[in-house]
Amino acid sequence: MNDESRLFGEIAFELGYVTTAQLYEALTVQARLEVDGQPHRFLGEVLVDLGYLTERRVLEILSILHRDERSSVRDGPAR
Repeated sequence: MNDESRLFGEIAFELGYVTTAQLYEALTVQARLEVDGQPHRFLGEVLVDLGYLTERRVLEILSILHRDERSSVRDGPAR
């Protein structure tokens, strides 16, 4: 793992679950909702609503994020 934590969209893209265009569309929707004063929506939720991800794939990505987070805590800070 690199020095920085990976992001949800980065993992979804690396796994081939979304294209860059789909990711940018979802990020745009997410930002627009926040500008409009709507409650924050997670990127995975937006991608599911747009039909680009299934809930099962969201859970898979979250599992990877959680695993990466645990290993970085266990390994300590990168030097």
